[in-house]
Amino acid sequence: MGRPERPLDGSTGPIAAFAHDLRVLRNRAGNPSYRELARTALFAPSVLSSAASGHRLPTLAVTLAFVSACGGDRAVWERRWRSVAGQPGTGAETREDRAADTPPDGAHATASGVIRLARPAQLPMASRTFVGRERDLADAAEMIGASGPVKVPLLVSGPIGVGKTAFALRLAEEVAADFPDGQLYADLGDSGSGGRSANAIVRGFLRALGVPAHLVPDDPMQRIGLYRSLLAERRLFVLLTGVRDEGQVRPLLGQAPHSQVVVTSRARLLGLEDTNRIELDTFSRKESLALIGRIAGPGRVRAEHDATDTIAELCGDLPLAVNIVGRKIAARPEWAIAYTAGQLADRERLMDSLCVGDVNVRDRFSAAYDHLSPTEREAIQHFGQSGAGWTTSIGIAAAMGIMIETADELLESVVDAGLLQRANVAGRYAVSRLVSAFAAERQREPGPFAAAVPMAGRRTRKNAFESLRHEAVRTLPGGSSEG
Repeated sequence: MGRPERPLDGSTGPIAAFAHDLRVLRNRAGNPSYRELARTALFAPSVLSSAASGHRLPTLAVTLAFVSACGGDRAVWERRWRSVAGQPGTGAETREDRAADTPPDGAHATASGVIRLARPAQLPMASRTFVGRERDLADAAEMIGASGPVKVPLLVSGPIGVGKTAFALRLAEEVAADFPDGQLYADLGDSGSGGRSANAIVRGFLRALGVPAHLVPDDPMQRIGLYRSLLAERRLFVLLTGVRDEGQVRPLLGQAPHSQVVVTSRARLLGLEDTNRIELDTFSRKESLALIGRIAGPGRVRAEHDATDTIAELCGDLPLAVNIVGRKIAARPEWAIAYTAGQLADRERLMDSLCVGDVNVRDRFSAAYDHLSPTEREAIQHFGQSGAGWTTSIGIAAAMGIMIETADELLESVVDAGLLQRANVAGRYAVSRLVSAFAAERQREPGPFAAAVPMAGRRTRKNAFESLRHEAVRTLPGGSSEG
């Protein structure tokens, strides 16, 4: 329940009387809270509260929005406002008032001063070479279209380079008709180690929706409250990418009956309740070949099918890597695809090969690696040492000299960093060829990890690792001694 308003004596002057009668009008409407009024008036609760405070005459736009929300007669109140303002007739507002009440970015005010919000279109350009994901797209569209009192947020998760943002943008295209009021977009991982703050994003969203700067509340909680109110009133598609943890995105979620929020993250964000989830995997081989054909031409793929298939395998069917190689093949039509396959076969140069322009796999892996703890980095370097396509908490525990339970938590953290995936066999984690090659690079670099482990100690750990690795294989369901 809100704080009671300061008593107001309507006999002390015309502005106080004006504010007093606004309060009377609100009481007759059932005394709704200013937060409730804000949903209809489309002004911040603090602005509406100030209008009825008696400190100063509110602007005409705020007055008419307040009156409309309370069911009052707009024409009567406009005449009264002009009388109090001492400016009878049309054009009574001061130049300053008109400037303050003019929303930016395509929004505009009607003749009566009520703000009409803008229709934002902030989504970046979607990929024209998108392939596959039909089943995942159908599942996601079904989740979004499900009936209920509110739209449940949708989380799209998966490892680095699996195409989460591309998937979300294609999904936005497919469901665009259900969200005619526009699209909002923010990359929460695009500025520094901490990413963008929720309050900075909300301020930008409010401006994109046409809320004038002077009406954006200074208080962070009121600002978020206004954003959630607009989200509840409109049919918006909101895409939030690069989310690292639950706390970063939770303030941007609200009770929205018509607006859909889609979040992409390498982490599974298990702390978020009441969330629909789509977890993307790497491409099927058919999808990898289709993507290369879409970029470099289907004729070249048909002419060198086996070499193209080899490239997809060397890329681990990771969409980002397949896309990069496809663009390199397209850029050199005089080269045989088999030549590119030969370049990728060199494990020590694999990361160098997966680069085109300002897009490369190594940078994506490095950004995630740099955010890991020293212990998590050590675990990843063991992926490069073993060279196996999988690992287990038992093997990591032996290699690092830690408890199995600790190793299990460690590997789960690496999964949420996007550098590891669970395998189909319980207890196993899949280490992609690309992550293994990246880990081998890091293991070769001089650093604290290499200096801290003498060669004899490394041999001892390796022997223990191999012993427990084989034991893990024997005890796991469907175990096999082949890595």
